[in-house]
Amino acid sequence: MAGRLDGKVAVVTGAGKGIGRAAALALAGEGAAVVVTSRTESDLQALAQVIEMAGGRALVVAADVSRERDVERLKAAAHAAFGRVDILVNNAGVGKNGTVLTLTIEDFDWIMNTNFRSTFLCTKAFMPEMIEREAGNIIFVGSVAGMMGLPNEPIYCASKHAQKGFAESIDYECRPHNVKVSYIAPGGTNTNYGFYNGTRTPGDAMLEGFLTAEDVADAVIFAATQGPKSRVFLIGMRPMNEGLGTGSGDHFPSATS
Repeated sequence: MAGRLDGKVAVVTGAGKGIGRAAALALAGEGAAVVVTSRTESDLQALAQVIEMAGGRALVVAADVSRERDVERLKAAAHAAFGRVDILVNNAGVGKNGTVLTLTIEDFDWIMNTNFRSTFLCTKAFMPEMIEREAGNIIFVGSVAGMMGLPNEPIYCASKHAQKGFAESIDYECRPHNVKVSYIAPGGTNTNYGFYNGTRTPGDAMLEGFLTAEDVADAVIFAATQGPKSRVFLIGMRPMNEGLGTGSGDHFPSATS
């Protein structure tokens, strides 16, 4: 594979399914060597096989990126295989709908650790080398839920707002060193996100109008392939059957993994 990212090395978290898988395939399709990570190794091995059969390069590192030691192991494996990392896609994410009265402390820890602690740990691991080389991209796959408060998603919204605030802050650290930061905020996306948390039903006709994982992967590529004088910080995306506001009929549960 050769393309606009030929010679680059990308790390994609939450790469086993959904947007992460699509992003890894798209990055490989543009010539990048891809380090794919998630908790489920079988998903990653299947993905790596697809990439390698198409002529690309993929490294599988099964890890829980909310754990510091796993992130250290991920970094060591990426460096051993490829020597550096040029692109970090912080995509790992989970969600659960409910109210403050129904969601538990365990729900809070699970969502915040997966969505935001992983973002912090991975960024802290890979950002310093980008700053030292004065080149790189840090891309956050966020959500419309990081742009506004939404009903029945208090913890998920908090985690995605935390990601966006973090991205805005590190942009001040990165930009003077030619490292680009991007936050992608998709709305309703047709992945398995809503099936495991009970907010969607397979076969629901509404899902046919949602964004696809590949749509969001295209935004990842757009962010990663900007010219040397250009950077895109915020990419807001909505499906055609979803409005921009929070009124009745304007919002459907979003997906980031």
